[in-house]
Order: sequence, then C-alpha cells, then structure tokens
Amino acid sequence: MKKWWMSKTVRLNVLAGLLAIVQALQGQPWFNPEVQVLILAVLNALVRLLTNTAITGTPAAKVVTGTLGAKRK
Repeated sequence: MKKWWMSKTVRLNVLAGLLAIVQALQGQPWFNPEVQVLILAVLNALVRLLTNTAITGTPAAKVVTGTLGAKRK
C-alpha cells in the first residue's frame, strides 16, 4: 500500500487541475476543451492500467487488507 500522494492517478489529476486554473487565469483555453477532456480520460485509463497498488485509507485498501467493516477499538 502507498500513501495517497504517491498515487500516479492523483498526481495526474492534480496536474490537470493546476493546468485548468492557469488556463482560466489566462482567459482562454490553450486548445479545444473537449480534446483536453479526452486526453485526460485516456491518460487516466492508461495510468489505471499500469497501477496495481491501492492507496491507504480507501475502501479498496480496506477490502485488500480485510479491514472493511471492522470495528475500531
């Protein structure tokens, strides 16, 4: 398991968000917004295909570790 900030998917989406903010501050998109969404979707799919480690603290991580639904003491 890894910490959430080590996730390639999270890093990709944070970068995409920062680029969107920069474009908004400039007042116009660098290129067609529909193409930007398509590129981000494809990159997200590729990253997910290359990733096989869950991040800690997520429902998926709890299923893997067998702690989903476990009561805290």
